[in-house]
Amino acid sequence: MRILIVEDEALIAMMLADSLEEGGHQVMGPASTVTEALTLCDTERPELALLDINLRDGSNGVDVARALFARWGVLSIFASGEMMEARQAKDVAFGYIRKPYAAKTVLRSVEVAREVMDGAAPGALPAGFELFSPAG
Repeated sequence: MRILIVEDEALIAMMLADSLEEGGHQVMGPASTVTEALTLCDTERPELALLDINLRDGSNGVDVARALFARWGVLSIFASGEMMEARQAKDVAFGYIRKPYAAKTVLRSVEVAREVMDGAAPGALPAGFELFSPAG
């Protein structure tokens, strides 16, 4: 799956990218602002976005999620410590991964999103992942 990473902490972004690539996914980014994220999507669309909520320039991952959904129908998974903000954006996201998280949690959460996108009932949810009502 082609996944956009939006994360302003460089070490976390590198860990996410490495884990996703090792899991067989194609990574777009990482981007650390709304503008960078949307610019990456001008030439190629992600199938899913993995978003932090608080970004470098004071921008917000919820804004990225809303723009991705409005422009291209792309849903997101929030990976953040901001649970309440993530829950308020359930209409544009599959779910929420609580920081700090393990790479295996991210990979399984992406698998759950793929299952939902494919119309299947998701299997077991990883610890630390909250699946929102089926958004797709």
